Parts: sequence; C-alpha cells; structure tokens
Amino acid sequence: MKLSKMLLMGTLTSTLILGLTGCTQRLGQFTAASTQNVRNLNYDIADKTKVKAEGNSCINTFILIPIGHHDDRIQRAMDDAIKNGQAKGLDGDLLVNARIDWSHWYIPLLFGQDCVNVQGDLVKLK
Repeated sequence: MKLSKMLLMGTLTSTLILGLTGCTQRLGQFTAASTQNVRNLNYDIADKTKVKAEGNSCINTFILIPIGHHDDRIQRAMDDAIKNGQAKGLDGDLLVNARIDWSHWYIPLLFGQDCVNVQGDLVKLK
C-alpha cells in the first residue's frame, strides 16, 4: 500500500514539474516599428516606387528535433522580405502596411515546419 502511494505521489510530482516548464525566445529587434500611422513619413506611393514584398523564416522539425535559427525570427523574415523586394528592382529600405503571420504544420512525432511570414510594401524614403 505504501509503495503504490509513493509511486502515485512521484508520478504526480513528475507530471507537475514537466507541466510547468517553459522557455523564452527573442523574435526580433527593429530600428523602428509602429502599429499607428507615422507623421512626416515621406515616401512616394506611385507604383514605380512601391513593391509588394514577401519573406519568411522557417524551422523544420524532424523527430522532435528543431532544425534552423530559433532567434530573431520576425527580424529574419522581414530582412528576407526586403531582400526579395530589392531583387524585384526597388532599392527600398522600409516595409509599410506590413503583415506578420505565423504558420505551422506537423506530422506528429515525425516531421513539421514552423514559419514566420512577412508581407508589405517596400518603399524608398525621400
């Protein structure tokens, strides 16, 4: 009787300890960021000076082991979007009307992918 009680207490304690674990991850750092309209931000909105840009930062998981860069994910996706926009012909330096999405899919215990996606209008400041 005592042994089963000790096993039950050990199991409950282990479950509680495992259930309370966590981690912290930096998602990015930016020179400027705002969710509001910024006054005196001077850029041309003509089609010749604006490019729709997209970028992403993904981590693949294989048998519960993540493979890829875990830190600065939003920053990496935004850098990728700016580089992709520049490849389309605009020497832009700022994403406006930016949208950040997170997506993931998994085949349980086998394989998966976790991505941060950034879309926005790449513009050049005057």
